[in-house]
Amino acid sequence: MAQSGKANMKQMASKKSPEGGGSGGKKKNKQKKSSSEHLGDGAPSSALASSNKLSEAATPVKLNEGAKASVDKKIPQNALNEIKDKSKHQSVEVSDIVSGIEKLNVLPKNASDAPASEAKVKEDAQNKAEADKPDKAKKETKEENTKLPDVSGKKKENKKEVGGGESALAPSGETKSKSQLRAERRATQEAQRAAKEAKKSEGGPSASVNSSASATKSVAASAVKSLATTKVVVASSEKPKAAPVQSSSDKQKLEDTSKKVVAKKVADTETEEQMWSRMEKEIMGKSLKIDNRVLNLGFQYFYHKIVGANARCLAMLITFREVIGGYKTPEEKDLSRDLEKSLLNPCIKYLNYCRPISISMGNAIKYLKYHISKIPSNMEDEAAISKLQKLIDEFITEKIIGASKTIAEYSKAKINNNDVILIYAGSSLIARVLKDAHKAGKKFRVIVVEGRPRTEGKTMLRFLVRCGIPCSYIYIGSAVYAMSEVTKVFLGAAAMFATGDMYSRSGNSMIAALARANNIPVLVCCETYKFSDKVQLHTGDSNLHARSHDLISVGQRPQILGNYEELGLRLLNIMYDVTGSKYITCLITEQGLILPATIPAILRRHEDLLEETSGK
Repeated sequence: MAQSGKANMKQMASKKSPEGGGSGGKKKNKQKKSSSEHLGDGAPSSALASSNKLSEAATPVKLNEGAKASVDKKIPQNALNEIKDKSKHQSVEVSDIVSGIEKLNVLPKNASDAPASEAKVKEDAQNKAEADKPDKAKKETKEENTKLPDVSGKKKENKKEVGGGESALAPSGETKSKSQLRAERRATQEAQRAAKEAKKSEGGPSASVNSSASATKSVAASAVKSLATTKVVVASSEKPKAAPVQSSSDKQKLEDTSKKVVAKKVADTETEEQMWSRMEKEIMGKSLKIDNRVLNLGFQYFYHKIVGANARCLAMLITFREVIGGYKTPEEKDLSRDLEKSLLNPCIKYLNYCRPISISMGNAIKYLKYHISKIPSNMEDEAAISKLQKLIDEFITEKIIGASKTIAEYSKAKINNNDVILIYAGSSLIARVLKDAHKAGKKFRVIVVEGRPRTEGKTMLRFLVRCGIPCSYIYIGSAVYAMSEVTKVFLGAAAMFATGDMYSRSGNSMIAALARANNIPVLVCCETYKFSDKVQLHTGDSNLHARSHDLISVGQRPQILGNYEELGLRLLNIMYDVTGSKYITCLITEQGLILPATIPAILRRHEDLLEETSGK
């Protein structure tokens, strides 16, 4: 067989050599022989030469005599050209399995070192398999982590078919560059194509080509199977992540946000009258679990039947006093906690929805809650309720009624005979001051400046006339002309901020600015329970809007603009404004005459007194 193989090789070489086998042909034959010493199993020279670039870690393999005889065969030039052309266009099947066999060296490195017998190949393969058993689990874990196709199950089969060759996987801790991996893939593809072309051109495959081709096919098949298995395992391991569990606070925030978004959309589309009617229905819906006394108070706030900081605070405290009187602590409940949680908080929330809580009301609520929290748990209900009612009465007596009387005493000293005092709109505290000064025998005249749309100046004018005080009545637009004869300006405040600014009925800031421009002192009368540690820099911040149609209605007469909504006109009726501290000459409080800058000190003093009284 070896001799017939050599004869066939020589005949083919003589036919294809130029000029019947001249010196040039001999040189080429010598080159082919020298190159064939490094090739094995009769594989084509171009394919096997490229396969030497796969890896240097392959186990040397020795070829038998029959394999050496087939090395001298030459591949036709047209076959080589076709291989080069096809190498530019890689097939899809090969590219899919290359990732699984890119680190395998299928062909032997050196043909001269091939094993002498097939039995020895099997023995070496078995020894290698036994040596690899301890590390099998580690390799599989590593291959799964790196997402490489698992070809460990086919190692024994590959070694038998190739003839004892080992895989060209890089040693542990060593990585290959992208260019090296690309070169290995290209060499593997060229070797496979060369083997196929040689098989077609020769008509009958030799033993060496069959062995290498079968080894390549087996490795490819194992790589495809392992790649598919790996994809299935990875897909099954990637379980969909469960949605994060939202806490109750997060759900409440989402609900509040959605409600605000819906309310904003509704507010953009509905008219003002629709908005007020909707609010009235919502108030009725929220009043199902509210005490009837609190329900009646809320509607009076909503329709502005009770106006003024002192009047609103007094009405609220009196209502809370009555509601607390009928409270009974449930079993296994603490009065100091359950009274605030189950009774006061729902009532306060309802009143705030009817009309936003004023600063004076907020301070009164804070005072009441503080004393509720200080009630001992072992105190009986009757004693605790009577104590709270007594504290409410003390707050009304000292902070509201007693403070207004003291302020009136301090203000009398600032009113001289023949003074012309200018006041704006209506204020219960200013009315008390002027009444007490008139009773004390002071001779003065009052100019009442009216502001629309509530026309509270008319109520103030009636009260002063009944007291026997001479008065004049003008609208705010004419106030600039009255400043020429005014000697003092008295203003009432709804609240005082920590910066010394005054929060009061809309129009007070204009009067204060006019008075300062004419060098007229501005005296602000305000109780200290209206002081707040908050700061408001702009009038539009936290302001209260009233019904807009009040601006275009004058008494019983028809409206000035009956179709203002059809014209696209939107009215804004702001109830309060902010007067800067620079326009205020001094504050008259129950603690005396102070400057606006001393408000923070008074607030700290109130906190200290509150702690002292609670300790007693």
